[in-house]
Amino acid sequence: MIKKSNSFFKILFSSACLVSGSAMAVPITDLGKQIVSEKPGSILSLERQDVTDLFPHADQRLLVNYRSRGIQGEPIVASAFILLPKGTPPKNGWPILAWAHGTTGVADTCAPSGDYVGGPVHSYQEVASKALDGWLARGYAVVAPDYQGLGTLGAHPYMNAKSQLHTVVDAVRALHVLKPKDFNKQWLVMGHSQGGAAAIAVAAYGQKDAPELDLKGAIALAPGGYQYEGIAKYVLSHPNPEPSVAAFFPIVLLGAQAAEPSIVPENLVSPEMNTVLTQARSRCLSELQSDLKKSPSSIFRPDADLKPLLAYLKQQSIENMVPTVPLLIVQGSKDHLVDPRGTSAYYQQLCKSKKPTIYQTIDGGDHRDALRQSNTFATSFLNILEKNQTKSYCSNFK
Repeated sequence: MIKKSNSFFKILFSSACLVSGSAMAVPITDLGKQIVSEKPGSILSLERQDVTDLFPHADQRLLVNYRSRGIQGEPIVASAFILLPKGTPPKNGWPILAWAHGTTGVADTCAPSGDYVGGPVHSYQEVASKALDGWLARGYAVVAPDYQGLGTLGAHPYMNAKSQLHTVVDAVRALHVLKPKDFNKQWLVMGHSQGGAAAIAVAAYGQKDAPELDLKGAIALAPGGYQYEGIAKYVLSHPNPEPSVAAFFPIVLLGAQAAEPSIVPENLVSPEMNTVLTQARSRCLSELQSDLKKSPSSIFRPDADLKPLLAYLKQQSIENMVPTVPLLIVQGSKDHLVDPRGTSAYYQQLCKSKKPTIYQTIDGGDHRDALRQSNTFATSFLNILEKNQTKSYCSNFK
């Protein structure tokens, strides 16, 4: 079912969506056609939300349910929140930043658009909001998709490259359906962790997937997914890993099952690990990590056939993706969740292919420092894009 809120289907606020304190000059027409349309980006519902103090440079916050595409291109419903900057749109419209969030879990309660104070994703959203507010201050509109199956019908195919590509690109399309003249065709994508991999997928396939839009560049902050099958191999070779790893791994398994139903996690994990797996269906990552004080004595069954799982995970690895737009990678050197060696290896791979890529190391930085410090690096990256200086391959900020 489509995500519901306190005022579900208050579409267009009585046929006129409030922008900059006044009704839109041209509201969306043919709403009936929009609702039944399978066209990517079609708006299914739209509701105004309160702007919290997390976003001091936001004029409005909107919750949107929109039509997107699943793994096989099938029509799905996805959700996102939209942040509009203060003031009136410039002559050519606000440029757009698409924000791809990091790992929150696979349960519907883990959708960032449903965040609330004290909620399971709020501590992460507090960090992300500072980065996003910086883009609002620059005069960008921000659209932040939840990904397939987070807050909407169906399971979440965690880290599936096609699914994440589709929900991000189609969220940008939804903005142009909302009010085309208010938004510029130029857009960027920025993502952290899981979202860093999503940003790389958009950098690789976004131009081809949405040729009517003008993707200018991508920012991947501590991107996960290099040799993605390695997480399963690690757990196999470390049957009693740290509790944080044991709490995270069910998300990998359930995401793989959502994309490839022939992968049945219950047939792979030990009875003890199956308890954690069951919890992961309804709990977010922060809750799982808080609840799990001791790892199961073993993760996999001794006779588990891991070949289908490993093959699927390998297909989602970022080393399969070659960006077609300039890419900025930011990575903390002391990140214990995303191995900096893998991120660096991917960067070197792109260097050899002579792709315009910039790699920024944060000395001593942890997993969230890439997000915390992203505004500084984003400003430099935007200056490089504006001056068309991205042809200097394999460069680092000084």
